[in-house]
Amino acid sequence: MKSESGSRSLCLGALVLHRSSFILALILITSFLMKLPNLGHRALKPLDEVFHAIVAANLLKHPLTPTLNDRQYLQIDYHLWQNTHIWLHKPPMAMWQIAVSYAILGVNTLALRLPSAILATLAVWLTYLIGKELIGRTAGLIAAALQAFNAPIAMLVHGNVFSDHIDISLLFWVEVSIWLLLRAIRSGQQRDFAFCGVAQGLAFLSKTHPAMIVTVLAIVALVLNRQRVPGRRIFSLLLATIAVVAPWTLWCLFNWKQQFLYENLHALRHLSSDVEGWAAPWDRLVFDFWIRIFHVYYPAVLVAGIVVMIRAWRLGDWRLWVLVAWGGGVLVPHLLATSKTMTATLIGWPAMWIMLGYLVTQAIGGCGMSAGAWAAATVLPLVFLSADDIPTRGWGYPEAGGFAAIMLEHVWVVWMVIGSLLVGVIVAMLRRRWLGQTLCVTAAGAMLVLAVRWWDDGRPRGYAYLAWRVKDVGNDRPNFLAIGRFAHTLPPNAAFMVDEQTKLENKLIQFAADRTCYPLPEMHWQEMGSAIVAGGGLPYLVTDKAVDLPVVFVDEEEGRKVYACTPAARSAADRVGGVLLPQ
Repeated sequence: MKSESGSRSLCLGALVLHRSSFILALILITSFLMKLPNLGHRALKPLDEVFHAIVAANLLKHPLTPTLNDRQYLQIDYHLWQNTHIWLHKPPMAMWQIAVSYAILGVNTLALRLPSAILATLAVWLTYLIGKELIGRTAGLIAAALQAFNAPIAMLVHGNVFSDHIDISLLFWVEVSIWLLLRAIRSGQQRDFAFCGVAQGLAFLSKTHPAMIVTVLAIVALVLNRQRVPGRRIFSLLLATIAVVAPWTLWCLFNWKQQFLYENLHALRHLSSDVEGWAAPWDRLVFDFWIRIFHVYYPAVLVAGIVVMIRAWRLGDWRLWVLVAWGGGVLVPHLLATSKTMTATLIGWPAMWIMLGYLVTQAIGGCGMSAGAWAAATVLPLVFLSADDIPTRGWGYPEAGGFAAIMLEHVWVVWMVIGSLLVGVIVAMLRRRWLGQTLCVTAAGAMLVLAVRWWDDGRPRGYAYLAWRVKDVGNDRPNFLAIGRFAHTLPPNAAFMVDEQTKLENKLIQFAADRTCYPLPEMHWQEMGSAIVAGGGLPYLVTDKAVDLPVVFVDEEEGRKVYACTPAARSAADRVGGVLLPQ
């Protein structure tokens, strides 16, 4: 009898494992395929994708020297990171990854974004592994699905959102490090803690300080689980991180000390200063950015976070505390920081999705409180939420001042969370098993509708549907490919002064041309042209205006003309068959 029972349990376990693996594979494949359409759209985002694209292309020529303007003809202060020669505004890891893609596929927009599509998909797998380790397979699958079909992550992959491929690289390596940390806690092996530190180091080389969240989680695990996490293991983790980060740090200090120190201190200024217009109150993050991020599932995510915190406190479970520390350790510093960007909390999102997975597994397991809260947190948005309730373009401080002004604009979040928790308490008090099961089915159905709702009925479109629609956001204009092809025929020291119609067009042309470009203030081309000549360059002017100079090329698609500003520049264009028009 024992043998038969053991065999039956073994078969059941194998079936569950097989089913989980199949669902996970389906999630990963679907997620990756959804990211591919229009991935190579040719319109680069001026902030910040075009900078990452140019620096990565230059790293192909010299992997240890990150440059923006590879040939610099003007004396430009290194504080002006949008036109500097050496570019240390971000660490090199993401750009190295893109450079490898360029080396394989050529320098183009598909090769630029493909590493992010791959790493974002692998990050989904890592979220599953982390969720499985902390909670269980079901929680891992739910969290993986929520991450796989998240529109803001898809927009990062497609380069449509600030920080794009840098943030995706950070997310991937942080999740690798967290998974290795959990594996190290399970094994107790010093080697595994060292591997965790290596991954944290690679995350640090993606976007510096946020990567240290892994060390925070290791310390939390140490405090709550000393038997599995001896203090010396934390030392091994940090030593491995330092070993990865130190070579690049020393290289930069040796070669570009002042600029390197400035950029690293500049990054810390986000905590106390308005950096590039990103200053915002605390509720911009919680009642604007996070609504856009978690969309129709936001009430459920917040309810899950509250439930996990309560359970962690009551049970003292170190796994739940790690989840709380992960999500809170990312959220709280950004709440307190002066400058806030939409995706700055990206590395904390998986923790929130795993918490929602925990709420669902507890509900399925028979917890009335979880079942009631889950059902209410999904049914309420399904029934009462309108499309206008989801913010789209919030920025900085609101026009109407006062404490919590943004929260008051979206107070529906508060009442839905409170209402969901109250429903959970009532269901728990009733103690009716059939009620809990009915609510689980209802919640699952509501989540499905909230995911796929494609029809326009005045309510928010579906969570997964919006991720699919990201492919339609990118476009092919402007791309300046025609000017780029012409520029490639010119000598390498050709330099373009760009009369910009929109900000940072000079860098869009620079990516296409592989020649140094500068923004031209108020059409003062004579002075800048003379400085370029003095620096050893051949000056050309790009504008849509008529100028008393020889035209050497016309980009009819973008409505721009290229003028030669010196006889030498015109001669170089003549030799390659520049398009000369009568003046």
